[in-house]
Amino acid sequence: LYLPCGLSRRSHGHWRTMKRVVLFCLCLLGATPGWSDAHGPAFGYSTTTLGAGNSAVETAVMWRGGVTMLAARFSYGVTENFQFSVSAPFHLDHGNHPIGRFTAMMPGEPQAEALVAWRFHHSLTGVATRNESTLYLGVSGPTQSLPRTDGPPLTGQPAYYVAAATGHISRGYYLWAGGGYQHYGHWGDSEDHQSDSLLTSVVLGWRPRLLNKDYPKPDVRFFWETTGEWTGMAHRGGSTATAPIGGGHTHVAGIRDSPTDTNDYVVLPNSGGHGIFSGPTCLVTFRDIGIQGGVILPVWTQVNGTQPSQGFRTYIGISYFFLKGRK
Repeated sequence: LYLPCGLSRRSHGHWRTMKRVVLFCLCLLGATPGWSDAHGPAFGYSTTTLGAGNSAVETAVMWRGGVTMLAARFSYGVTENFQFSVSAPFHLDHGNHPIGRFTAMMPGEPQAEALVAWRFHHSLTGVATRNESTLYLGVSGPTQSLPRTDGPPLTGQPAYYVAAATGHISRGYYLWAGGGYQHYGHWGDSEDHQSDSLLTSVVLGWRPRLLNKDYPKPDVRFFWETTGEWTGMAHRGGSTATAPIGGGHTHVAGIRDSPTDTNDYVVLPNSGGHGIFSGPTCLVTFRDIGIQGGVILPVWTQVNGTQPSQGFRTYIGISYFFLKGRK
């Protein structure tokens, strides 16, 4: 930019002011809200990923159906739009363990999972607002055997996970929707098969203007999360389809798919179900620490067989972020 001939000193001042305004607007258009850097909801799907070179460690306590889980997770931002994470939740107590994914980012059973997130779509729609979409791919293996009331534990199998999320993000409000499917494969000669599961979610977020603070000041975000899940039927291999009970009697662990079914396994009637859960969660960040918690309540649930009904679910997590360039 240059000053055309014939402009007065007053016009020159206006011209310099205009240049500063234009440059400031260009900076705003290229900026993204700092709070979106991998700060997502507790239960549902989001599109956020860690920045390049940033990492985070998290410890979470989760509770559902009378069973408590403790989980550790490590995440690393390979690039601005590509994140890698490893998590390993495990059960702290015994009982009738619910099956199915607990949250979008961690398994609902004792498994070690490696998960990659690729934010393949990123489009600015205004000042600090954007639309984006993220794809998730993961693999996991069992670390604990879950007890069952209908026989011995099922042989643990590897699981494969694929999910996607899309949403609109601004500095004050945002909306995320997503879904993921987890499928169990086979290894060795075992014919046991754990329940596949489908998890969907819709998340509404609100960042109050009064609490809208950037690093390193405290920042607060509120969420209303709604999840819908479907869990399939499990089956047991024929060699362990029956289990002896005291007195010499035999208990049949399940039923065959059909009278003419030639597969040597039985379907477990006390497995599978579906439901919808909804409730509030909150995330507070201060400097390099994030504290997240919330509860979702059952709106509608239905489980198969004699499984106990699903009650409310809670999540409490503490994260520490190693942000590149910051102590």
